[in-house]
Parts: sequence; structure tokens; C-alpha cells
Amino acid sequence: MTKPIFEEYTISIEVNNHHIRLLRIGRHYLEKHSADMSDTLIIDLAYALHGHQFEVDSTTKGIEYFIADVEHGSPVKIYRLIFLIEGEQMEILGIVNAYRRSKRSKK
Repeated sequence: MTKPIFEEYTISIEVNNHHIRLLRIGRHYLEKHSADMSDTLIIDLAYALHGHQFEVDSTTKGIEYFIADVEHGSPVKIYRLIFLIEGEQMEILGIVNAYRRSKRSKK
């Protein structure tokens, strides 16, 4: 049986003025970051994107990628989400990768 390349979750948030209804979490984070990350945590971090605008960080083959550093928990830890917005109505938020950062970058 083939492993899924992502898991899907229903969500309702606004990101970059798009109403996001579906969250797809890629399985890439499991390779190196599974000790610090889980789908549940990534869902919480995705909710923290609600109402925010993000500039395109990079474009590859016409796909725009965004980066967000999100503070979460107590004591506060910083997590980085690398994501894209897709779908016919830009209603899908795809998490390409997610990991815990040691400190906030100057980006």
C-alpha cells in the first residue's frame, strides 16, 4: 500500500484574502521533524495564520510559496510553516513543510 503524500483536514480561515476551507499537510515533515511536529500542532499553527497577509517567498514552476514564523505555546516556541495556496477558488492551504526554529530569523 502506498503512503499518502498528504493528509487533509477541514478548516475555516482567511489567509491572503482567500477563504481557506481545506488544509493539506504534506508528509515531508515526518522525515526530519517528527520529534517536534505533529498534524495536530500544524493544524493549530495554521489557525494562527488567520487574518494575515504573506508575501511570496519564492516561485517554482509557477507555484508561489509562502513562509510564516509562528509563535506558539508556553514557553513560546517558534515554528516555521512553508505553504502554498491552491484550488480553483484558492480554497486549499497546502503545508509543504513545518519545523521548530531555534530563534526568529531577521526575514
